[in-house]
Order: sequence, then structure tokens, then C-alpha cells
Amino acid sequence: MRYGWFAILLSLLLLPTAGAAELKRHSATSRTHPAPVVNFNTYVLQSIREMPTGGGYAATPEDVARAAEEAVVWSNQEQRLKLSPQKAAPTFCSAAVYMVLLRSLQRWESHAAQRLSPTAWELLDMKSNQPDGTGVWGRVNANGPGLAKLVHDLGAGINFRDIRQAQQGDFLKIFWSDDIGAAERGHLVVYLGLEKKNGAICLKYWSANKPGGYGVKSAPLSRMHNLIFTRIIAPQQFGRAAGLPPHDRWLEAMQQRTFTFSEVQQRCGIR
Repeated sequence: MRYGWFAILLSLLLLPTAGAAELKRHSATSRTHPAPVVNFNTYVLQSIREMPTGGGYAATPEDVARAAEEAVVWSNQEQRLKLSPQKAAPTFCSAAVYMVLLRSLQRWESHAAQRLSPTAWELLDMKSNQPDGTGVWGRVNANGPGLAKLVHDLGAGINFRDIRQAQQGDFLKIFWSDDIGAAERGHLVVYLGLEKKNGAICLKYWSANKPGGYGVKSAPLSRMHNLIFTRIIAPQQFGRAAGLPPHDRWLEAMQQRTFTFSEVQQRCGIR
């Protein structure tokens, strides 16, 4: 489904307020994590500003391994994750966004009364040769709605597709075609808003982008077939990572076949 001009105009008019209403509604009705709403998006935007610029784009097995072995490292001695995103370059979209997520969780911990356990943090580490759908990183790195499915399963936030509800700092999976799964063309990014360029409404985002690498880019909204926004509002729920099954078989299957968006909506609780 491509986004029509009427929806685009409504997005520009309603974007500043709709996201706040969604947060308020979710906070009032949530049963799984009744803690006060945290403006996690602020930490996401702060983390982006600390990320490197450029470095190139590549997603070979060697690039995946380098990100896991050098850019995200678990220290047994210090009981924490050490992030060095500059060591991952050249890199790819899901690794870049995952490092921003990890840094944002670290920022949240520095301001919140709650902490994730060392066990949970170790489970958040990027492992070399970690298959799609396996562990936390393997879920995020999978085809389809990997991050959205993870956040839904943990109860850490909400997933939605209405751009009128979007806020800067939301995570976003862009699908450039109707295919979801084995034949998909997608991009995992952080949403930064809408802008008008050369007469077209464009979606602005941060990620590791082709060809330059880390940085900000925008693309016409008319090119995008499906959007899945993910907003983290209960970061403490990442402490439940140990309770996840070792493998998400549904995400694993994204490598072999194509899925409908209606099934994605159901599995990820997309509003």
C-alpha cells in the first residue's frame, strides 16, 4: 500500500499531536508494564548525535562479524557493553540502528531508578554468526519486522503504521515494495520527520545508508509501500530478554518465504 496524497497532507497537519495522544492512550490501558511513560525518543535522538558520520555501507558476512566482534563488546570484568560504532564501518542499517538502541538504553539507565541486570545486558550483545531470529540481535537483524516483533514480544513499546502518530526518534522499518520476507527490499531507520524537497513530500531518517554509511537521508514518501513505526515506552522490559525463546521461528522463516502484511500486523500487534 502506498501512502496517498490525502494521508500525506493529514500527516503534516496532525503529526505534532497525534503521537502524544497515542502514548497517553497506551499508558492508560497497558496491563503488562504500568510504569510511568518514559520519553525514550529523547535518548534515541541524543544517541544519534554521538554516532559517527560516513564510513560506507556494506552488509557482507565479514561486515556483520566485524560489528559483532569489534563495535559491540561485552566486558565480563566491567559487566557492561562497550560500544565503538566507528569500528563497524562500513556497516549496514540494522547494525547501525541496533547500536543506537543499545546506547539509548544506556542513557536511560543513567537517568532511571531501574537497571537492566548484567545477564540481560549480556543477552543484548551482538554475537558473531548469530542467525536471523536467534537471540536478541538475531531478531533485530532478521528480514521483515524484526525489531517490531522483538519489542512487541517483550512488551517494551508499541508498533503502528499511521504516520500521523509518528514522532522524531521512533524506530521505523521501511518496505520499498509489497514483498515482506525472502524477497523484500527494506530499510531499518530512525524516523526524523517529514520535509518537502523538489515539490515532493519526503520522509527524513537516520541510519547506515547506501552508499555513504552513517548519516541522515530522505526519500519520497510515495516510494514507500509499507511503514512500521516502533516506539519504546517501557525500556525496562528489555530485562525480560532471558525469557524469550532461543529462536523466533517465524522470523527465521522470513529468509525462505514471503509473508502478508496482515500476518505481520497480527504477529507484531501493529495498530
